[in-house]
Amino acid sequence: MPNVAWEKVCCDKKYGGLGIVHCRKWNLAMLGKFVWWLVSKADHMWIKWVNHIYIKGQDWLSYNPHVHSSWSWRIIWKTKDKLKAGFCAGTWNEQHGYSVASGYQWLQGLQVRVNWSPLIWNKVNLPKHAFLGWIAVQQKLLTKDRLLKFEIITDGQCDVCLAHIEMHQQILYDCVFSAMCWSQLKTWLGINMPNSGILDWSIRWRCRSLMKKQIVFTAILAMVYHIWQARNLCRIELRLPKPEVILARVKVDIQLRGQCITWRTKFQQMPWAPWTSIV
Repeated sequence: MPNVAWEKVCCDKKYGGLGIVHCRKWNLAMLGKFVWWLVSKADHMWIKWVNHIYIKGQDWLSYNPHVHSSWSWRIIWKTKDKLKAGFCAGTWNEQHGYSVASGYQWLQGLQVRVNWSPLIWNKVNLPKHAFLGWIAVQQKLLTKDRLLKFEIITDGQCDVCLAHIEMHQQILYDCVFSAMCWSQLKTWLGINMPNSGILDWSIRWRCRSLMKKQIVFTAILAMVYHIWQARNLCRIELRLPKPEVILARVKVDIQLRGQCITWRTKFQQMPWAPWTSIV
């Protein structure tokens, strides 16, 4: 069962996706090159041959192939119909010609930029933290309230606190265990923000130091990851780490990631940071 629709996955990261190429649309965009040559009447031997054998002086945009036309020619014709609106609107004339990239972008349609992209795709985040955070920020984790809707389970009670129905907001922020974990992290980072609004706060947060922002972003996503991991341990193995252990794991993740990628020796020299004794 996919957590996020494939169309969403194939959007650029700045539009809320993973930036994975949609192969069918990319193939159409590639075929669009042939359509563009015919629309622009390019001086090409293949174009002259096609005009002589198939089109025979007809208008290309309104042309319909003969039933006995070759398979490859009919594929190009179908591609023309799918891109026709763009050609008729002068989309590529205004851009000084058609390109595969512009055709693919047109096929993707209108996309809206998301404000949480810098938080998720901060280059210092561990990839597994970023991926889980990407799912969580869209509220697509397989929490029990969603599993109930899909009729996969019959009990929606939170396995951690045994007091509420498990939902994104509840398990990641409002659960007693989660609240304790966030409280310790915020004390360590020296920030003051309600747990329920920490993602929104981090998205809007402005800081003079890029390094400081990267550390805070990395810590927040690491905490989301470890809280979710603790929830799974509780559900599957019937054991729950202490909040102190969760915070220690977050600190280790930050230190190792920072030293390996960006901060190096500057990491331990930051005057504002509380992690001179990080573990």
